Amino acid sequence: MKSVSSLIFTSLLATALAHSSESQACGAALRPGVPYGGPNPTYSDKHRVTVEEIDTLLQELASRTKWSSPAIRSTQAGLTTRDRGDLEGVYRRLNAKEAKWLTRLVLKDYRPLILDSRLVYQCCHPVLPAILQIQDDFAAAINALQAAKSPMLPNSSRQARLGNESIASIKPRLGIKVGRQNWFKARSIKHCSTLGYGRMSVENKIDGEYCQIHIDATRDPPRIQIFSKSGKDSTEDRQGLRSPILKSLKLGTSASNVRKNCILEGELVVYSDLEGKILPFHRIRNHVARRGRFMNTEDDTPPKPYENLMIVYYDMLLLDDRSLLDIRHSERFKLLERTIHCDKGRAEIVPRQVVDFGGRYAISDLRQAFAKTIVERGEGLVLKPDDPYFNFHNSSKRFSGLCIKLKKEYIGNFGDIGDFAVVGAGFNASKARSYMIPDLKWTHFFLGCLENREEVKRWNATPEFTVVTVVELNETQLKSLLAFGNPMPVEPAINVDTRLKIPRGLETNTPMCFAFRNPLVFDLRCFSFDKPGNMGFWTPRFPAVSKIHFDRDYTDTISLEELQEKAKEATTGPDMDDSQENLAWIARLEGADPRGRAVDAVSQLTATTMPTPSPVKSTQATSESDPRLSPVAFRSVGRASVNLGQTID
Repeated sequence: MKSVSSLIFTSLLATALAHSSESQACGAALRPGVPYGGPNPTYSDKHRVTVEEIDTLLQELASRTKWSSPAIRSTQAGLTTRDRGDLEGVYRRLNAKEAKWLTRLVLKDYRPLILDSRLVYQCCHPVLPAILQIQDDFAAAINALQAAKSPMLPNSSRQARLGNESIASIKPRLGIKVGRQNWFKARSIKHCSTLGYGRMSVENKIDGEYCQIHIDATRDPPRIQIFSKSGKDSTEDRQGLRSPILKSLKLGTSASNVRKNCILEGELVVYSDLEGKILPFHRIRNHVARRGRFMNTEDDTPPKPYENLMIVYYDMLLLDDRSLLDIRHSERFKLLERTIHCDKGRAEIVPRQVVDFGGRYAISDLRQAFAKTIVERGEGLVLKPDDPYFNFHNSSKRFSGLCIKLKKEYIGNFGDIGDFAVVGAGFNASKARSYMIPDLKWTHFFLGCLENREEVKRWNATPEFTVVTVVELNETQLKSLLAFGNPMPVEPAINVDTRLKIPRGLETNTPMCFAFRNPLVFDLRCFSFDKPGNMGFWTPRFPAVSKIHFDRDYTDTISLEELQEKAKEATTGPDMDDSQENLAWIARLEGADPRGRAVDAVSQLTATTMPTPSPVKSTQATSESDPRLSPVAFRSVGRASVNLGQTID
């Protein structure tokens, strides 16, 4: 096992070194004690550092870190006591280039090299990436690969053709996370109609924390293990879910559908019994500790007695040692419904509807479901084909087994929130290497809201900004900014032209290196809003720059009060009647299709105005009786009816 692990590790480093065209200098990222450029004076070929030595050292250091998983921390007793001095000793035995790549290894950031892990795993064995989807642990996947090959005769032709049937026979294992499905992001309803096929499960996208729940019902008490999206064992942090999970499964009773074990997927959310709804994402941090510590909650409202952790299930991957990965989604969902005993506000199954994409009204049904989600201030929709969780068999379908995410912020300009002042910039050496721009000084940009707009305009007062987020630019945008922008940068300590308030909860690892005396203007879009810890106000969630305006002045950018109003409008219920807003959103979604024309408008109009003995009456009756007819098509039908009537008269 050690030799295989070393092979992968060595292959990774060799690939990285082979593709590196940078200087042998380690740069600013290296720790003190490692020389910048030139050979290390303590470096010697007699004391070369091996892959195994690095692996052992990092394992020992990780075992003494509380942020590591319980499995890693449990190895502490049998290991030698190490500290940061041991890591420094390894650095001193490396030459400059080796130290540079060790630093990137420790930081888990190989930029500017983009290393495809799947390609590296394929160098070990062609089917290893597929096995890692079932058992997302390198050692376990190697064991599964060897077990699948062992029944075959040595050097046989079958040995070389270990393929789909053998992969499908490998089952998920309790305690080892199953990999996640791949996703598409749909950019419009028409895009959805292109990606989707057959009977699609259209589910509400839950804005929570991903949970993969492993249940061992043979133990007393039953063992529950919860993995996060990143693969970390988060069972300790999510102990508050244990009771809802056990109650929803009714383990040990005749009503339980689980006799041995199961693996479930769901989202952790916070539910308010008082309001009768799921609370915004940021409330989770007040209920879920991180290794025993609540992070960035000093300025938050304390948890209320009527707030509770809740699990929303949406899939099932294993039941009583039977793998469900090769089972269609519709069958998996039926098993999930038979297994879960819903308890409102504690454990529920995701709301969904099935839309037949081969049907006449599929697009209209999808649009109405999406509009309903928007009106209810939901995060979006998830569309899942009626396919296996992983499709290891050859399929003629182009997008077989791939799920679709649909959010309104993905569509057109629905995510635009306004212009923000760019009040400063920071520099990250690693990020700078990803741009093909020489002598780059800015990689991260601090966006602020002007607090005293009227005073600045009337009396030329010093502008005061509250920084609300930090963004990055793509290379084209950054080149444009450098060519046409004139922000007049100065060091923050000597900046007297603007006053900047930077909240302690600002989420960035790159400090501000320059303040802009003449702030630029960025047009921003985002995917909803969030309240990060210790911020005290709403900020854009996943912000991205859509435009850079060189012809606009920072005095016309959005204020903090205006930002809070936009966030409130996006996260709370509407003032107008739900049906009115629903119709308004249906019309907007139709207009967002290519060329501003609903993708199903032609088919609906044709179907509605087919010749009959009485064209006018037939058209009107069809329009009024079919609630799925889109507003655009309805208006078109109305005009067609009038014209037909005039012609007949």
